[in-house]
Amino acid sequence: MKSIEDINTKISEKTAVVWTASEFKKHIRAGETVTPEDVDVVTCGTFGVMSGTAAVLAFQAAEPGTFTHAYKLTLNGVPAHIGPCPNESNGHVDAMVYGTAQSDRPGYGGGHLFADLVAGECVEAVIETDTGTITRSVTLGDMSSAKMIITRGTFKNYMAFVNPSQEEITTIFAVLPMKGNLQEATFSGCGEINPLENDPELRYHTPGTAALVNGAPGVILGTGTRTSAAKPNLSLAADMHQMDPNLMGGFKMNAGCECLTSVATAIPVTDAATIAALSVLNEDISLPVANVANRTAFAAATYADAWSGDARVRAEPSNCKTSDCTRCRDLCPREAIRSDLTISKSCMGCLTCVAVCPDHVFSAETGALHTTSGSIPVVLRQSDRVRGELAAVLLRNRIKSGCWKLGGMC
Repeated sequence: MKSIEDINTKISEKTAVVWTASEFKKHIRAGETVTPEDVDVVTCGTFGVMSGTAAVLAFQAAEPGTFTHAYKLTLNGVPAHIGPCPNESNGHVDAMVYGTAQSDRPGYGGGHLFADLVAGECVEAVIETDTGTITRSVTLGDMSSAKMIITRGTFKNYMAFVNPSQEEITTIFAVLPMKGNLQEATFSGCGEINPLENDPELRYHTPGTAALVNGAPGVILGTGTRTSAAKPNLSLAADMHQMDPNLMGGFKMNAGCECLTSVATAIPVTDAATIAALSVLNEDISLPVANVANRTAFAAATYADAWSGDARVRAEPSNCKTSDCTRCRDLCPREAIRSDLTISKSCMGCLTCVAVCPDHVFSAETGALHTTSGSIPVVLRQSDRVRGELAAVLLRNRIKSGCWKLGGMC
């Protein structure tokens, strides 16, 4: 049995063997026997909708003495909650913004705001005070503090949602009203590369442990809200000033905007039990299939079903037969379709365009959930394995360079 101290020494000496979860799984699928002598650290990652994301932002709104109290704040139209510090007469504003908060601008929410700030963009702050309204531009660089807090995220497992009724249902789990009669399925989760799928007993995901949040060094605060033994999740915090806008963002849904967040963690390979947990594969991971109307599971598939399709969408603009068509672009949750119908790097392979385009401009093998009720095609993925793997690679590289220690950063 290796100790974490032993592994940290190897990290300092840059001799540690570090694999991503995907690299580890390749050895398992090849039928190889992996032991703690073969690998020291495995990095895991996930990216997708994490509704429990918020940010605490603080900045100088005006010169001291300009106002006594601030009562209301919006950033690019996204409402913020002033406080808890009153900051009487010093011109400073502290506020919390929810990742799911909706702007007065259609299709824009807290997740979009966070990514815009991290990308260095100016946002419009409108502050209502006891002496009048202040409007000013503010950037992340202007903020004395910008901490992101995830109240619950990186769930070990999620549910897939379907509509068994005959009527269409409008839901937060779909971009368009969900068709009835089990015609389509939506799901979240990165399956076998997810941190908690690889550490189900949370041996190494403990309070105070370092994690990469949206590409920035962060810390695990503990388990998040609604955690359970069967479906644990994490609460984390990190400084937004060091985040990567490509690993976060907003996601337009039928019932409003959601927040996209990424998390990567490192699992030290200390013993055979760790190897056993890391050996989980998508085909071993159950994906309960639930009625979207009441969130009650009535069947089960696997993450192998869910991720059996292509990770990314292909575009063939010449297939478009509809003059001045904007429907696919308007419906894209990531606004990733350009005016010429090519796809930008914002795409996360959610499959919406594949499902709605009548001319098959956009194509991908979408996969299907195989249940006792039959095969149900996947029409929406609210997670992105490509970015989940990217987060794991970024953490792997930090560890291999010696600038990240298990349990903390150096």
